[in-house]
Amino acid sequence: MEKIRASVPAKVILFGEHFVVYGTRALAAAIDRRLVVEVSESETKGYHVKIENIPTFGLELDLDLKLEPDLEAGKGDGIFKKRRFGLNQNSKVRPYKDYDTAAEALAYVKGSIEYFEERYEIGIGGTGVEIEIKSGIPLSVGLGSSAATCVATIAVLREYFGIERDLEAIRRDAYNVENAVQGVASPIDTAISTYGGYVSVERTEVKRQDLPELKLIVGSIGRIPLSMATAAKASEIGLKTKKIVERVKGRRASFKRIFNSLSDASDRITEQAIRAIEERDFVTCGALMNVNHGLLDAIGVVPRKLSELVKVSQELGALGAKVTGAGGRDEMGGVGSVLVLPGESGDQIKAAMEIVGALVMGVQTGGEGLEILRL
Repeated sequence: MEKIRASVPAKVILFGEHFVVYGTRALAAAIDRRLVVEVSESETKGYHVKIENIPTFGLELDLDLKLEPDLEAGKGDGIFKKRRFGLNQNSKVRPYKDYDTAAEALAYVKGSIEYFEERYEIGIGGTGVEIEIKSGIPLSVGLGSSAATCVATIAVLREYFGIERDLEAIRRDAYNVENAVQGVASPIDTAISTYGGYVSVERTEVKRQDLPELKLIVGSIGRIPLSMATAAKASEIGLKTKKIVERVKGRRASFKRIFNSLSDASDRITEQAIRAIEERDFVTCGALMNVNHGLLDAIGVVPRKLSELVKVSQELGALGAKVTGAGGRDEMGGVGSVLVLPGESGDQIKAAMEIVGALVMGVQTGGEGLEILRL
């Protein structure tokens, strides 16, 4: 029985997060932590999904296809249908670890399947499809787990159903899924998951960058307790990134002139950082990371726990340290990740982060993008 496998990298945003939404530059990189999605024929009808080996949780369940009237397309006559997927009422969710946090990841799998069937007008009919997801990317901490899930799921479904392999089409489809599930999404995440390496974004234009590798430390804090009664309602959750972006938008509206000055500073930081990395000037790169972190703190996306990780890293001699990705909020548990350019004090920094309960990973930037295999 043939199996299709797609593997994609995690990402870190090195410079420019949040401000990129308003037209400034940002720089992101793939790192050597990956998510894998495999698709094969299933003995049961419909889509059978396994999510396992992701840090903190795993689950196994069945998704059933339901046809609902598309009132907008059919103008109320019920002729046109939309495909929607929900839990099979005759089966039980079978958790491996912690089902509460699994619901968010499932929202992206479910959204990818729904988008794929509607976009390409493909239905599986009486056959069954097995989807298995394994990952080394922690969930909801700013390392691109949602984009990785969307890219890999779309890629394997396209390959499984014989659609021509096209990286840009995969990236675009995955971005549409992530945007639909979250209500807002940056093109940078799906670009990194698809192409790997480094990418910069300016005014929604995504460009690949040829830059040398960086050895970094990522420290991640916590998880979001979703406490969902059923995974079918996962897409109704106010997702972490969306809430944080909306909060930043509110601050921008209240202090527009100040925010615009911060945006200009972020843009110049990213520009100088790209040049510093090109020249392997890691001291300057680290100093710019510290300044970028200060801007993120100013717009309210640095919760206390992440701030402590940054400060202890800087005190122990890191060349630079900053929040990466969306950041977090104290009322949401302070979850998120920090990025550290360690210099010569890497072991001390890792130990200090672990003492305060962070998940600590040594990573390297510039990893390979989407890889598709037939097994």
